[in-house]
Amino acid sequence: MLETKAAKRKKITVELLDRLFSKYVRLMSGGYCKRCWRLGRPNAYKGWKNLDCAHFRPRGIHATRWDYNNVAPLCSGCHFYIDNNSTAKDEFFLEILGKELFDAVIEKAKPGSKPDREKIKVELKVKIKILTQGGE
Repeated sequence: MLETKAAKRKKITVELLDRLFSKYVRLMSGGYCKRCWRLGRPNAYKGWKNLDCAHFRPRGIHATRWDYNNVAPLCSGCHFYIDNNSTAKDEFFLEILGKELFDAVIEKAKPGSKPDREKIKVELKVKIKILTQGGE
């Protein structure tokens, strides 16, 4: 089945937003995994470029997909662990967010909210530019 032009535009926009958002989250980390606080894993990582942008509520929920409170920069080992252990994931995000934000993310993830993708893209580009003014 052929993709429509609108479907292709949406796919490209989402992919661009995902890349921008992931870069921003990982840049904000200072290069450290938020769970184990190591600068990546031995011989595998060198700072923010090799961290993952791990989501608390699934990425398929667009209301929270690009919400900074719904993610954490993690090394691949920690990301794999929490994605395969829902109790550990909930405990981890509850610890870093606190009860109020934790509950707010869960509430925001409920059906009915639509993000303004264009606004998110513009904001992320500005924030990334500020973070990288001194070079990457």
